[in-house]
Amino acid sequence: MQVSVLTMREPVYVNHDRVHQLNRQLGEDTARSILSRAIEEAAVRLEHIGRTHASAAFDEMIRCTRSLIGISDQIGLDTLTMVADDVLACLETDDAVATAATTARLLRIGERSLREICDLEGFSR
Repeated sequence: MQVSVLTMREPVYVNHDRVHQLNRQLGEDTARSILSRAIEEAAVRLEHIGRTHASAAFDEMIRCTRSLIGISDQIGLDTLTMVADDVLACLETDDAVATAATTARLLRIGERSLREICDLEGFSR
């Protein structure tokens, strides 16, 4: 018997216009600094969301997910913003199964989104 391993692949969308807008408004050096800090903060939030979900600390998970939405929207991580919003919707309906599924999706999309924007901006992760 052969076991197949399925990998979840879903495209992520980085809003290049948002990144370019930051460069135009703030200057390249300042925008790069803000993007770098935002990427680090988003990574911290994603890790924290995973931990809070595992420990069923849902009030903290809601707070952290809202914070992630603000960060990801600011730097143009549109897919990540959308999925984080889906997690909030599941938390608000108190649906444990949907919350688990969307949280797993959020963590996958988050990692891929951060990798994508790092590649776009030439950051090493």
